Amino acid sequence: MVAGDIPAAATKEDIDIAVKAAGRALKRGEGKEWASSSGAHRAKYLRVIVAKVTEKKDKFAKLEAIDCVKPLDEVAWDMDDVAGCFEYNANLAEALDAKRNAPVNLTMDTFKFHIIREPIGVVGLITPWNYWYLRLANRLVRHERIGCGALSHSFSL
Repeated sequence: MVAGDIPAAATKEDIDIAVKAAGRALKRGEGKEWASSSGAHRAKYLRVIVAKVTEKKDKFAKLEAIDCVKPLDEVAWDMDDVAGCFEYNANLAEALDAKRNAPVNLTMDTFKFHIIREPIGVVGLITPWNYWYLRLANRLVRHERIGCGALSHSFSL
């Protein structure tokens, strides 16, 4: 049984254009600007986002309260959580530097094993329309801290 049809907000071509643009941005400067940058470098950018979210908390909270029909005080707490999410992931990004090409101890000396952690490219994220800032922050920052690019689409019925 079909309850109804939901028209797409973007065409396949629109998505292809967005993914290609994000891919080009990741490879800018031969990937040195983001995808190949250190976790410490990415952490600096994530902390700039923390500062901006904190600085503009009241504006973001008002927009989110209108969009979600949620009490303003509660949305203000959500904005603190958004900033906290970026700060937490900035710390994790810095910790990644110590784990790059980390050796894995094996029981046999004849083998050497390293884990290479590197970004996979552009990640597509679909976030629900309600509580958008917090949900997007939780999803987006995980990919950004490891050097991926991300595109987001807000889903609503």
